[in-house]
Amino acid sequence: MKLENKPLIATIAFGFLMTLSSGFGQTFFISLFNPELRASFNLSHGEIGGLYFVGTLLSAITVIWLGKLIDHFDLRLYIGFVTVGLAIACITMSSVNSAAMLVLAFFLLRLFGQGLSGHTGITTASRVQAGFRGRCVSLVGLGHSAGEIILPISTVLLISAFGWRQTWAIYAAVILGFITLLAQLLLTQLNTSIHSTGNTISDSKSWDRSQVMRDKRFWKIAPAIFAPPIISTALFFHQQSLAASKGFTLSYWAAGIAAYSIAAVLTSLAVGILVDRFTGAKVVRFYLVPFITATLVAIFFQNQALPFIYYALIGATVGIGTPAVSALWLELYGSQHIGAIRALTHACMVFGSAVGPVVFGYLLDMEIHWNSLLLSSAIVMGLATLLLISTKLEWLESNASTTIQ
Repeated sequence: MKLENKPLIATIAFGFLMTLSSGFGQTFFISLFNPELRASFNLSHGEIGGLYFVGTLLSAITVIWLGKLIDHFDLRLYIGFVTVGLAIACITMSSVNSAAMLVLAFFLLRLFGQGLSGHTGITTASRVQAGFRGRCVSLVGLGHSAGEIILPISTVLLISAFGWRQTWAIYAAVILGFITLLAQLLLTQLNTSIHSTGNTISDSKSWDRSQVMRDKRFWKIAPAIFAPPIISTALFFHQQSLAASKGFTLSYWAAGIAAYSIAAVLTSLAVGILVDRFTGAKVVRFYLVPFITATLVAIFFQNQALPFIYYALIGATVGIGTPAVSALWLELYGSQHIGAIRALTHACMVFGSAVGPVVFGYLLDMEIHWNSLLLSSAIVMGLATLLLISTKLEWLESNASTTIQ
């Protein structure tokens, strides 16, 4: 990768900024406010999980349509819409005064943060030349890890100094006054010379979203791609309960998130190189193995190092998946409709992240033991991995006709 290429550097910086910004709508961040939200509105674990489910589900439906617009609109206009929407989401959360308004706040944060911000960053990076794509997506994906390091620390400090409502208002000002302007500045450095070129599949042969949805392979891949958001979001959302069941304080358990971020960074950088050399289709097949190991470790391993090992293994799956899955969609379906295809897959992942917290929340309210939840998660991901391994992951020259039924 030639880092002297200014448009390529700008693409990476822009994508990194967007994936970092997605942290404002990620579960790890929103869950930091759970104690205050539950106390303010007298909510149980299951009830707040249910509200989160509704807001996230609505965002998953909406992102299918808004996400595909990145294929058709000027990126400067599109990202302006995304960042302003994210600021409005933070303002809404700062002034929430009822359970209904909390659903609206969850919806806006999940849509513009976890949904469209990350979608924009990864989609922009995935359109670079095939020889650079894996590493570019890996570097852009580091924004997720940066957010996981920066946002919890800054949030704890801001809440202690100003309170939780004012913290959201401060973040809204940062988004409007810094992130929006910096994103527009970086976009002025981009051109089309590094985008949509060097792909092995021409735009004329690219699959559209309706073809993808009728592809049998897509639905065989889906369980492996969508199981991690369901499970990981539930684990993050209810981490306080999980930590207590394992005999740890929340502060000590959450310290393990640093290992998650480090592992995600290192594996993403390494796998980005492997994707450029061997393709995403070859790399992606076993990417759930670290996550499966994490759930089993949490059941059987009793040691002070448990939070760090557990989170590092989950982070490894995230690090592998970011470049490998992004490359996989381009290798299977081409680049012309990649925004629409990623919007579809992202919506499915967001839907999964909506289901996880509410299901786990109600199971916890029913006093189902965490070991049972973790073992079930391992079994589900193991079966999904076997299905993924059995699927033929290559481009079909007949423009989907051989697999569309």
